[in-house]
Amino acid sequence: MKNYLTFVLVLFVFIFLPSCQKEIPEYKEEIAMSKLKEVVGEKGEFIILNELNNIPILSFDEFKDAYKEFKKSKVFIGQADLKPNNTKTLNSLKSAFSTISLDEYEDDGPRQAGYYHASFPFYVSYYSSINDNVLPKGFYTMHLDFNTDQFGRVIGTPTLSFTGIGFFYWTYVNSSSITFNPSTTTSTFTITGNNLFGIQLGGLTLGWTERSNYYFTVNMDSDYTKNAVRVEQK
Repeated sequence: MKNYLTFVLVLFVFIFLPSCQKEIPEYKEEIAMSKLKEVVGEKGEFIILNELNNIPILSFDEFKDAYKEFKKSKVFIGQADLKPNNTKTLNSLKSAFSTISLDEYEDDGPRQAGYYHASFPFYVSYYSSINDNVLPKGFYTMHLDFNTDQFGRVIGTPTLSFTGIGFFYWTYVNSSSITFNPSTTTSTFTITGNNLFGIQLGGLTLGWTERSNYYFTVNMDSDYTKNAVRVEQK
């Protein structure tokens, strides 16, 4: 009788265990990438995420919704606030950038030279049909830090960072040269970064990364205190 019960138990395991395992689909790397390409096409690059390093992980359906919203063009306008700055660092930045014949614009009233910080409510949330809710991801604040000289020109290398609850991981790549229009006290430049998404497909976690360009316009005229900085993502 004991041997019979053992046989029945083993038979049960062999019959029902495989069917239970099928409920959690396992994707091979090639199949998973092919599935994700249905969403992103040939854009960006795929990597295998063995170490997550605090990268948010999305399901495939979440990624589809997030990607759609992320790719939409966005424009934000922010206020630039003067912050305490290391005088030695600012002076070294001034000496590194020549102030060529801009004296005729000094009377136009550029804001005080120094270190400025601007922030933007960079919302990139996405809609989910689950319970008809917007999922609580993508509520970022974008932070831009930069230095200016006596003519209102942005000098040095502006820095960009994000804080908030996100669904991608952003890293800085490079900044363009800064173009300055002294007649309008306006500097324009581009900051480029990598956006890394983590996507879970069965037991496989893939990363998809693509570069994004953020186009900044900084107007340091004293009349543009509240709307000094404009950023556009295309």
